[in-house]
Amino acid sequence: MPPVDRISFEAPLAGAFRPMVRLIVGGVAERADFGFEAMDDLQLAVERLLVEAGSDGQVVLSFELRGDAIRTRVGPLKERGLAKALQDPEGPPGTLSLGRILSTVVDSYGVEEVSGGDIVVRLEKVGGGSS
Repeated sequence: MPPVDRISFEAPLAGAFRPMVRLIVGGVAERADFGFEAMDDLQLAVERLLVEAGSDGQVVLSFELRGDAIRTRVGPLKERGLAKALQDPEGPPGTLSLGRILSTVVDSYGVEEVSGGDIVVRLEKVGGGSS
């Protein structure tokens, strides 16, 4: 089994920091030898989660590089509406829901409840330079 590289950082949820987070996610994807489309997909997934999470507080983003895949954890998030939105991936007809976006741009996602009723969103993206 190949070694697992782990990267983790904490960032403010404030919108002014989102470009910096996007840059770091891109660097992580580059390290995993993702192609441009796979890198952009992962960046979009993380960025959209942060937008939906609001702008108050801090969030920890952690990445595990496993061969040609990246497992990402984003949280703790206090916005309970996120968990509900992710349980209904289709959302109301004619809307571009968070679940629909994530199911389009990552290979899998899930939600974990953590202490205090907060949630952590798990994402997995396979990219390995083929996109």
